[in-house]
Amino acid sequence: MHSRRTILSAVLGTALAAAAPAAVARAAAGTTYYVDSAAGNDSAAGTSAATAWRSLARVNQQVFQPGETVRFMAGRTWTGQFAPKGSGADGSPVTASSYGTGARPVIAGGNTVPSAVLLENLKHWTLDGLEITNGTGSTTWRTGVEVRAKDIGAVPGITLRNLYVHGIDGVAKVGKGNIGSAGILVNVRGNSVPTYFTGMLIENNEIADTKAYGITTWSTWMQREGWTSLWGELNIPSTEYGPFTPSTGLVIRGNHVHDVGSGGINPNQVADTLIEYNTVARATSTTTNVGIWWSGADRTTVQYNEVYGSRFGGRGLDCTAFDADASTHDSLVQYNYSHDNGGGFFISVSLGSAPASAVIRYNISQNDGNEIFTFSTNTDGVDIYNNTIYVSPTPSRPLYKIAQVYHNPKNVTFRNNLFVNQANLPYDTAGITYRNNLYRGGPVPPDTAALTGDPRLTAPGTATSRTDLAGYRPLSGSAAIDAGLAIAGNGGRDILGAPLPTTVAVGAVQGAPGSIGAPLVSTTMGTGQGSLAALVDGSEATSWASTVSATLPGSITVDHRAVRRVASVTLATHFGQGQGLTRVDVQTWDGSAWATRLTDADISWSSNTSTVERRTLTLPVPVDTDRLRLVVKAANRQWGNVALNELSVA
Repeated sequence: MHSRRTILSAVLGTALAAAAPAAVARAAAGTTYYVDSAAGNDSAAGTSAATAWRSLARVNQQVFQPGETVRFMAGRTWTGQFAPKGSGADGSPVTASSYGTGARPVIAGGNTVPSAVLLENLKHWTLDGLEITNGTGSTTWRTGVEVRAKDIGAVPGITLRNLYVHGIDGVAKVGKGNIGSAGILVNVRGNSVPTYFTGMLIENNEIADTKAYGITTWSTWMQREGWTSLWGELNIPSTEYGPFTPSTGLVIRGNHVHDVGSGGINPNQVADTLIEYNTVARATSTTTNVGIWWSGADRTTVQYNEVYGSRFGGRGLDCTAFDADASTHDSLVQYNYSHDNGGGFFISVSLGSAPASAVIRYNISQNDGNEIFTFSTNTDGVDIYNNTIYVSPTPSRPLYKIAQVYHNPKNVTFRNNLFVNQANLPYDTAGITYRNNLYRGGPVPPDTAALTGDPRLTAPGTATSRTDLAGYRPLSGSAAIDAGLAIAGNGGRDILGAPLPTTVAVGAVQGAPGSIGAPLVSTTMGTGQGSLAALVDGSEATSWASTVSATLPGSITVDHRAVRRVASVTLATHFGQGQGLTRVDVQTWDGSAWATRLTDADISWSSNTSTVERRTLTLPVPVDTDRLRLVVKAANRQWGNVALNELSVA
């Protein structure tokens, strides 16, 4: 989703991307090294706080071994580049983290190095809990964390977690962007040995005040479907590009990306990528880019994200919340909340010869601007169903159309969508089929089964975050309830987590529980605070806690009261280090007995605050079941109890 004058097209399709490995392997213990920029000594052993090293230069000399850890003293600052040597191994990564109390340790590039942290040709490395900057107000393009590989084959096991990356220099000028500069930049160069990352995890980081991108990945191994080179500002020779070889199993989860000049989150040259539970705010401040976009990508799942505040760059340009860009296939965009984006909700913008296919379902767009949906070159087979689009009668940003067509897309379908179109926006129709959508306000496009009754939503237009969407629930008597077409493989739940009945509502949110009723939750661990119903109410603001005397192993059972497909289980918890589950079995009911799908899945939590964290456990294969059980074998029990805010399946 690069800045461009002409809108091109995209490539999407129905598929569920593979997530990260469900169980976190226990790392083998190794030597721990300590670094203190105020009291350390580079001539010391470095193996205790009392014998800490002092400088990045000394750390960069060390060749780390599997299972080893380097810890930086909290509250201290180092200027220059942290560029370690030595790789970990499967189950025994090398880890850089902190020790002591106080603020995160700071690695400050100070605009003296291209990247403040550089992991180059390293495998099985974890960065956890550091603050990283690289700027002094210069216009030189800089990067916070760069993960780079060249001509070395598969690169497994990179984890970037709990980092605060900010103050990254570049050109703060409208129209200027550089995909070679980012808060977190992952890149592959070379063309002699196909090189790609596997199982990379980028989670729970804050990326802010970067002049270019928030999080981006790209690779010179990208040629296919008429796309033969990357972007000009990278200055990569045309001879360096090779045939498409994607990084696999990338997970970008729980990050807060805000106030960035270009794109917020942007994986390129990837397959089976999961982008979930991220918040992207006020991206595209200096160029026409997108909150979350992907290119050279197969089977991308984008879910449970919130994107807002992208600026309006002009009609026919970008600045949308989501974009499937060049050479993308089989993407699934679901359960996201997009609002107040100047460029709209979704765009398909591609190049080359590849057709686009996608499923866009159970999302909510509130007061987005420009063109809510945009379809362009090579768009072919985009299925858009059960979304809710809300447009205020007094828009605060330029608005033109609900659906805009450029360059002859085809086989685009809108089904079961709810349009609250109080600004009377038109709909383009070329290449688009409308069927069984509910239109409230504005013109009605040619629709073979148009619905025009009152949707009677609870409080539309009032949502303040992704966890505050109940205002889009249709009330009793709504024309949306029980009005939806049956759609095979619809995911089994709405945006609030409610199971879908046999006859679904139109829009992203079901009405009051229908014939199947709300899920039933039970536990062997008792209830000390909150309620079990909170675990399946679709809100992370409510919670359940066991009694302080609960015995482990214990279990939490959810009866969905209807068979649905379960591919993964997501746990949301606040105060995770104090009361979060840390080891569980995941079981499903096979009709006569419980079958264990995951055994001893380890879960780690990063904080002990009111901030809700999420962890997803992915089943080896999806299972059709009406009941799910967590067998809780271990948990953090600082206060005696264990707790959860939400337990959802997808």
